[in-house]
Amino acid sequence: MKTFTSLALCVLLAAVSVTAQLSMRELAEITEEFRVRFDELHDDKDDFVRLTRVLTRAELKGLNEATLVNLGNARNDIDDALADTREQIANAILEPNANEECLLGLVDRVIEEGRRAGEGMSACAADKINIKEGLGDEFRTLTNTLQRIATAASEYTLYTFAIHNSFTDPDDHVEWLEENYANQVDFWDNVARPEAQEDLDNLEINRPALVEENRVCLAAVVTALNTALNTIQGQINSC
Repeated sequence: MKTFTSLALCVLLAAVSVTAQLSMRELAEITEEFRVRFDELHDDKDDFVRLTRVLTRAELKGLNEATLVNLGNARNDIDDALADTREQIANAILEPNANEECLLGLVDRVIEEGRRAGEGMSACAADKINIKEGLGDEFRTLTNTLQRIATAASEYTLYTFAIHNSFTDPDDHVEWLEENYANQVDFWDNVARPEAQEDLDNLEINRPALVEENRVCLAAVVTALNTALNTIQGQINSC
């Protein structure tokens, strides 16, 4: 009797287990539901990645254009200063008592100062080019990572069939889908998107400062050139 009771209990528990276990039809319906949810999450991520790329290109383009304006203004100031000094030397050479050798020596110094100013401009530009390229690389890495995450989200439901035995344990399959969907949403909402948005905001906020740093750098180059040329101009009469 005791043995029969034990066997009956085992059969009853097995029946309850089978009854409680999801059917393949139910699993298919739940899996399809998660496929739609993962696809929507993928679309949301894709949209944000595209927006991130557009905004990044716009910010870098703005930085590039503003830097070019600074360089153009500095180039004009440098050209004007050099041209004025060369003109003064040329006029002095026409004077009857001019020391041509002395004045030609000043011309060489003007050429040297022009070369030094050009190197200074290049250094100012290189600094911003390095920053711009660094930002570009950083955002390309970020957006590529986000893109991989977005793509992975759209493939989760297929991936689950490869790592779960849905026939013997469909409940585990569904539990995995629920857990990973929740993890994806949490990571996207609380880690990936906020960090990407913060980087974009910082780029927008810092761009004016980067442009101003470039302008100040170039202004220092022009000031140094003018100081050197003033010294040269002061020596023209002595020639």
